[in-house]
Amino acid sequence: MSFKTLLAVVEYGDQLTDCLSAPIELARAFDAHLTVLVVGEVPPLPFYGYGGQGYLGVWLKEGEDRARNVQEAARSLEERLERAAISYDVRPHQAIVAREDNLVARHAIYSDLPMLVRTGEGPLTSLERQAIDGALFDSGRPLMLLPRRAQVWTPGGSIMAAWNSRPEAAEALADALPLLKAAGKVILLVVDPETGPDDHGEDPGADIALVLARHGLAVEVCRAASAGRAVSDVLRAEAVRLGIDLIVMGAYGHSRLKQTILGGTTRNMLENSPIPLFMAH
Repeated sequence: MSFKTLLAVVEYGDQLTDCLSAPIELARAFDAHLTVLVVGEVPPLPFYGYGGQGYLGVWLKEGEDRARNVQEAARSLEERLERAAISYDVRPHQAIVAREDNLVARHAIYSDLPMLVRTGEGPLTSLERQAIDGALFDSGRPLMLLPRRAQVWTPGGSIMAAWNSRPEAAEALADALPLLKAAGKVILLVVDPETGPDDHGEDPGADIALVLARHGLAVEVCRAASAGRAVSDVLRAEAVRLGIDLIVMGAYGHSRLKQTILGGTTRNMLENSPIPLFMAH
């Protein structure tokens, strides 16, 4: 079991030239094909666009310019990938605002691992939120989020898996097995463990560690108390303290009239983690 088809979703903008290093290294590490989906938003029709034919013409011209720029950006990425000497293809697309989730989901379904490459920091952009929605909630695939300036995870690196005995966490571990088997160190972190059959078991973390051991994995179980901190703060602090290269965790949220509402910990990690994330729902 391995990842042989990778999808990197990147938002059209000024930072495209240096955003492919991590996806390229992962493709090389797994001897995988890398598809790059370059997404540019169709310029929204401004309110004044309803005021006359002249305004509509301006909007159409903006759309044509954006489409041309996205195509030119895709050609630049092709030159970068050609120099990397890996198997690849680049797919430039324009999407209507708030419909990028459908576009990403359609492409993510035909990959083993979709990746969202962030070109900025802090709050997620509209397109990033839509891409996360499409990849995590509509494609049946996991998602790797690559923060800007983050060091890429490669085989032999360390992984921390956040465990809370919920289905999303179990799905994340199952989907991440190719990465876990290639890791140099795997740590299972349980925050605020509670013993009992309806919580984390009699020995929190031991049951899932045994499941992973049967896959040939040597897992170290660590437990941490939140002490009033947000769980996301605990995860980031422990990852830094332990020298972790990749965090594996469940993604929590629900859909309200097709608009995904992410849980607080999930959203906080997506926006603020300096370390690559592997998530599944």
